[in-house]
Parts: sequence; structure tokens; C-alpha cells
Amino acid sequence: MTVAFSFVFPFLFAMALCQCTLSLLGKPVAGWARTAVIAFGAAFMVMLPIGGLPVARWLVSLQANTSITLTALLFFRVLENAFQIPVLDQKAKAACRVFSIVGGALLYPMALGLGAFDPYVAGWHFSWLFVLMLTVTLVLLFLKNRFSLVLLAAILAYDVHLLESGNLWDYLVDPILILVSVGAMLGKIWGRCYGAASVD
Repeated sequence: MTVAFSFVFPFLFAMALCQCTLSLLGKPVAGWARTAVIAFGAAFMVMLPIGGLPVARWLVSLQANTSITLTALLFFRVLENAFQIPVLDQKAKAACRVFSIVGGALLYPMALGLGAFDPYVAGWHFSWLFVLMLTVTLVLLFLKNRFSLVLLAAILAYDVHLLESGNLWDYLVDPILILVSVGAMLGKIWGRCYGAASVD
């Protein structure tokens, strides 16, 4: 199952890339027929063999474990482009950015040797990380924040071992997700500052 699931993110990425290209060319993206054609093209792209391996598996060699969080965000983006269905609202996207940046700041510097404590170890077995994730998810559910659905998906994926990693951290965050979140956060700040400057 883990090998099969490794094709999901590259497939979604290829779909998003096709949608973006069509949009830049001024072509319509939404609709069942167009989505089916895009999906067929994306499937062909990721299954194309190069050096004896499908393109999707080459991408996995660059990023071994793409988090469920990032995969879910990309899926919702593709869904929104294809059918104009915004699953995640602004509150959910903001919660995702904060979660990803805080999670990355907590995990990666310490995992790379900054300090004596390595939080990555907590992802291998039941620990404070699991209690923390349960608490965060329940709080978001209580607040009716849709990002809780993404966290539930990550926890479910961990339970059934969808990724090739057995560490919960890899289901929650990854370097690409953190870069995307930081970029989105900076873009929001820039937009507000630039907008305010324009008004002045």
C-alpha cells in the first residue's frame, strides 16, 4: 500500500501543474470533462518510465515522505480548481500555516542537533506528541475549523501505515509544507503592508 500511495502526491502535483498551465494560457479548468482529461494526462506523466522507474518514484527519491498534510492541501486545491468547491476556508488555511511553521520550528532545528532534545524520537511510539495532536485536533473540531479534517486524515493515515515511514512526524509535516506555509505567510504579510501603503 505504501508504494501505491507514493504515486498520489506526484499525481496530484501533475494535475495542479496542468491546471495552472491551462489557467495561465487563459483556458478554462473547471468541469468534469476537463478534469478527466487533466487526470489522464497527469497519470501518464507520473507513470512514464525513465531509467526503469516511473517518474513518480524518481520524485519520491527527492522527497521520501511527503506529509499527509501537504497531500491533503494539494488534493483540496486540485478539487477547488476542478469543481469550484472550496473545502478549506481562510480560517483553516491560516491554522494550517501556523501548525506547519510551529511544527517545523519545533522539529527540524532540534532534530538536526540544536540542543540535547530530539522531538523526532517521540513520533516512533505513543508519547506526548500523540496526546498533543489529539488535543489540537479536538480543539480545532470544537472551533469548527476545517483544518481538523486534515489532521484527522493524517492520524488515520498513520494508523494504516500509508507512508513508507513509521514516524508520526512524517505524516504531519515535511520541508516542502513548511516552505509553502512560510511563503504563504510572508505573502499575506506583504499583501497587507503593500495594500496599506497603496491606500496611504
